[in-house]
Amino acid sequence: MSNEVTVVIPTFNRPDLVIRAINSVINQDYKEKIICVIVDSSTNQETKNNIFQTQEQILEVANREIKYIKNDKSSFPIDNWVLGIEEINTKYSKFLCDDDWLNLDYISILINKMQKENTSCAISNINIHKETENKNKTIKDYYSFETGVVSTENVINSYLKIDSILPATPTASIMLSDKLKESFYFALKHFECTKQLFGFDFLMNYYCSFDTTGTYMTNSSLANSWAGKDSMTLNIKISLLSYCNFFALLRLIDKFETNIDRIQLRQIQNILFNIKFKSRFDKRFKDIYIDLPYKPKINLLKIISNIAKRLYIKTKYNLID
Repeated sequence: MSNEVTVVIPTFNRPDLVIRAINSVINQDYKEKIICVIVDSSTNQETKNNIFQTQEQILEVANREIKYIKNDKSSFPIDNWVLGIEEINTKYSKFLCDDDWLNLDYISILINKMQKENTSCAISNINIHKETENKNKTIKDYYSFETGVVSTENVINSYLKIDSILPATPTASIMLSDKLKESFYFALKHFECTKQLFGFDFLMNYYCSFDTTGTYMTNSSLANSWAGKDSMTLNIKISLLSYCNFFALLRLIDKFETNIDRIQLRQIQNILFNIKFKSRFDKRFKDIYIDLPYKPKINLLKIISNIAKRLYIKTKYNLID
């Protein structure tokens, strides 16, 4: 099989931002063929018109193809992603959020790293571009981690909040297509989270760390994430996203029978207790809860420690009323 790449861009009512994403794909310095699949559930005509105009402009560009799919029957945000993954027939593939974009050497560098390190997935650091009322702000190298093959312990400690957080956005990762599909369909089984695009991106990024085919990470920022006013990241309940990532982690631990230590177990039990408690007052937490072989258990020292940290931060930044 050749080293062709498919990049799937699901989009909804972002006629200008999606063109930036598309251009960052078709202008890659990668020499092999790149197929850009756009799945569009927009309610406006402008998105389609802009994509068709871009499609005409690249007709003479070697090894580049844009495939447009109109989705008029979308019920959940994940629907565009499901349609997109069905179009993948290349050796490598990735998803790209419609408000994000790639550095022009993203694909060539990460595929080279995957081949050199013999891994099924590669992830780069990202630059965050925040839109504010007064000006736009760029945070370079948003995450902090060591370059190399990431271990299951790294992933577990990161998403149990024992160590620093690792990237979870699909924009940052590229995979062997068979592994992308395998991890994606496994993620879909927790539909209450996945239908809103919660948890599945974390699971895909680190699935190969657990199945031992390997995830390579580079601390170089080769991808860019837009945090504009309509960004999902800025307009969701962060705890829901965090808990969906947490359940995705537990499913990976359970599926691959990964060993955990006593500190990790206590943290799992404490997070489960928090979710159980919140589910009494908010149905959304109850809906995402899944039964796994761990019992919720309160950790008073952890709760007191978290409260103390929050008070310290509020005091430091003069946010207490």
